Amino acid sequence: MKALSYVGRQVYLEAGREDYYLDLLFFHLKLLCYRVIELKAGAFNPEYAGQINFYLQAVDAETKTAADSPTIGLLLG
Repeated sequence: MKALSYVGRQVYLEAGREDYYLDLLFFHLKLLCYRVIELKAGAFNPEYAGQINFYLQAVDAETKTAADSPTIGLLLG
């Protein structure tokens, strides 16, 4: 059995009056949590950590249910 279920790419989120798009979103079937994957080219920039943290909080607030575990983020560069 596969552990990850593909939710989508360039997944739309709205926070405040701004539009944001996650690179990839999966749902982990055994851990019962969403997985946000952000793809970056080049060297690490500290702003990337703030961006993925923002996305994790947004997914937890808008998408996750009370039965789900907190969202996990993965930054790939």
